[in-house]
Parts: sequence; C-alpha cells; structure tokens
Amino acid sequence: MEISEFARDPETFLQLTERDVARLSDQLPDGYTQGVTHTVAMAGARASGKSLYIGVVVKLLEQLANRFDQPFAPTSATRTVYREHYERPLFEAMSLMGATPSSRSEDAYQNQPLIFRLGRWTTPRGEHDHFLVIRDVAGEDLESRTPVPQLNFMGSADLIIFLFDPLQVHQVKSNLKGLIPEQLELGGDPAVVLENLFGILQGRRPRLAVTVSKFDTVQQLGRLKDGQWKQVMGNPGSSLARDTGWDYRESDQRLVHLETQSLLTMMDARQLVNRLQAGYPDSRAIRYFAVSSLGQAPVGEELAREGIAPYRCLDPVRWLLWDNGLFRGTGS
Repeated sequence: MEISEFARDPETFLQLTERDVARLSDQLPDGYTQGVTHTVAMAGARASGKSLYIGVVVKLLEQLANRFDQPFAPTSATRTVYREHYERPLFEAMSLMGATPSSRSEDAYQNQPLIFRLGRWTTPRGEHDHFLVIRDVAGEDLESRTPVPQLNFMGSADLIIFLFDPLQVHQVKSNLKGLIPEQLELGGDPAVVLENLFGILQGRRPRLAVTVSKFDTVQQLGRLKDGQWKQVMGNPGSSLARDTGWDYRESDQRLVHLETQSLLTMMDARQLVNRLQAGYPDSRAIRYFAVSSLGQAPVGEELAREGIAPYRCLDPVRWLLWDNGLFRGTGS
C-alpha cells in the first residue's frame, strides 16, 4: 500500500502507517493515505470558547473552500459528531454548548477526530489531495495536574490554537460591567493550562496560535468615556478595529500579532507573554491573534437574537494553510 509521507494518523497526528490504515479503515476518506494532512489541536481553559470556535470556523472554512471552487467535505463520522455537538446547539437552538466532557469519560465525543477534505492543490510538495484534522480538547483535562495520556497527540500537531479568555482578567471584567451581559460560566486559569500544555509537549514546539477569544467583549471597552482602554480600543486605525474578511494578508497578520501581544501585556498578562516567549525561542513558531466566534456576548445560555457574526476566526487556521500553499488570495 502506498502511503504519502505527508499523511498523518488523525488520532495520534503521527506519520500514517499501514497498521494505522488497517485500524482506521472505516474512518479515512478516499485519497487520505496518498494526501497531505494538516492537523490542528485546540487548547484553553474551561469556558475559553474552544468548541464555539470549532463550530463557527467549520462553517467559515466551507465558505472559503467554495470561493476557491474546492470541495469541503467532512467524513460521515465527522458529519454526525459536528451536527450533534456543534451545529445543532449553535445554529439551530441558538444557545451555548455544554462543557466538553473529559477525554476519559464514556461520552467524550471529542475523542473522535474531525476530518475534512480541503480539495486538490498544487504546492511545492506536488499535486495532492489535502485534508484538515481538528481535535477538540476538554478544558478540564488541560487544567488537570494529573497527566492525561489521551492528550499526547498535541505534541505532533501542525498547529495548536491556544485560546485566552479576556474575561479572566480582573481589570477587563470590571471595566466591562454594564457594557455586556453578566456571564454565567467561569473558566479556569490560562496560566495553569499553559504550564500543563508545555508538560504535554515535552520539548516539542508545534506552531502555536495564542488567540484572545471573545474579542467582541474587549472591543466594548472602546465605549468607555475615557482612560487607556478607551484610547486603545477606540482607535479606528488599529488593525484590531477591522476584519479583512476573505483577504488574508501576511502584512496585516503581522500587525495583528504585534497589537495582540501588546494588548495581553496591557491586560496584566505579561507573565503569560514572558512564559510564552521563553518557551518558544523560535519566534516564527508563535503568533498572536484576536477572534470572536459569536460577535456579541450571549445573554445567559442564549445567543444574541441578531445571529452569529464571527470576527477574524479564520486567521489562525489560515496562518497554517497559507504557509502550506492553500487558499492564497480571496478566491472567486
């Protein structure tokens, strides 16, 4: 059996072998073994928005693929998991999703990798079918002081999207009082998750997208009457003040990277930033992003009736895909 050197086991993210193919024969789509696999793992504390992000970014990737006249097709198992646990709660019930169960529980649906066909592309690697694999992770597992062997795949990921919840920052949360509805669910400490993540990686350093989630809440700080938050978030010239839509530009992403890094420092997350810089001495492997999956803070368990309005959600994934020669430009 011919297996591409670029094909990865969707469960372990390691090089695909004949033994893996035999084990996963009912999960792998046609052409997978001869194709190129791009692997993405989510990371973040409880309530940081990992599952929300997946639910929205899958819809956006489908639209992006359509613009480039490429198929975006989930496997049958992926379609079932996505529809039941992501699509129905978000886009039909218009409500927040339940907490992701621990990977050690019987109902841990996220142990099933999400596999999508991205179409056929000609890149420096040659002409191949390309596939995207996304794995969700429970915040509970990432906050655990006890090692969770089920998370070992993260060290072999092409990209880890580490979500940072700005509502965990006291000064941000206090300034937002009265500007957004009171949030019901409290998440865990992102610093604890980061240390545990470094423990899981064990010296390996996949590219890391440090991503401020729920950025719509931070944007509300521009409505304050005065103060430094008013000056920063009310600046119309900032790269964080606009969404470039389908137009991914490296120069724009570099500005977003620098401004988001500065924003985290302003949030008194300097220790987190310093730990990231120390843990990632190769600055090319780490980048900062700001996203909003919903576009507006939920009211209790319900999403805003105006609907879902994502902000820059594709940026972290396109960083990976762009560098691999996929979806360059804006499409047709």
